[in-house]
Amino acid sequence: MMVSSLFSVIGSGIAMGLGSIGSAVGEGMIAMSAVDSLGRQPKASAKILRIMIIAQAVTETAAIFALVISLLLLFQAGTDSLLKGITFLSAGITIGLGTIGAGLGAGLPGAAAMKGLGKQPRNSDVLTVHMIIGQAVTQTSTIFALTVSLILIMLTPTGGLLKMAACLGAGFAMGFGAVGPGIGDGLVARFANLGVARDPKNMGLLTRTMIIGQAITETTDIYAMVVSLILIFVI
Repeated sequence: MMVSSLFSVIGSGIAMGLGSIGSAVGEGMIAMSAVDSLGRQPKASAKILRIMIIAQAVTETAAIFALVISLLLLFQAGTDSLLKGITFLSAGITIGLGTIGAGLGAGLPGAAAMKGLGKQPRNSDVLTVHMIIGQAVTQTSTIFALTVSLILIMLTPTGGLLKMAACLGAGFAMGFGAVGPGIGDGLVARFANLGVARDPKNMGLLTRTMIIGQAITETTDIYAMVVSLILIFVI
């Protein structure tokens, strides 16, 4: 077996193994809150079930990105280049770590929406729209990680040990760098959703504030991506 193939299969396993964590826990939080709401509002079961599935589907996005990278790594052509193998490994690390925060983060506003439905089922439409907006922003960190992973997979690197270290460092920088923003965005969206559940009339104000707060939270994600690109293309 070619050297790079050894690292590509390891990277594939890391991508999917770590990539399953955040989304699975996030979806569990949503389902847990939905079950609690059903106990309070059994007559609203159809609404609660429908919105629960929507919330879980959005939360699954991070794991789907990890699956895509995992499959791409499995079918990469092998070479005798150790450096290319390191880029494959780094790609798996990037997306594996990079999906944890987004998966957990998307689960937080989803669970908050379920809680709101348990108190005010008539606000389902407003809560659903606000929930999806909040969840969508949490996926930004995973999109950055996906981008860096794809760059690493397609990269044709040249160099020695320093370049190997740089490519591996890029994976850790973007992977770990995406965890905090994903969770942070989810926390902002969670409390914004709870606010909408209490008073839907304030949705406009809460949405604007939520997006501003999430945008600022995402700046650290941008720093991580910049450093990753410098490590890949400059070092």
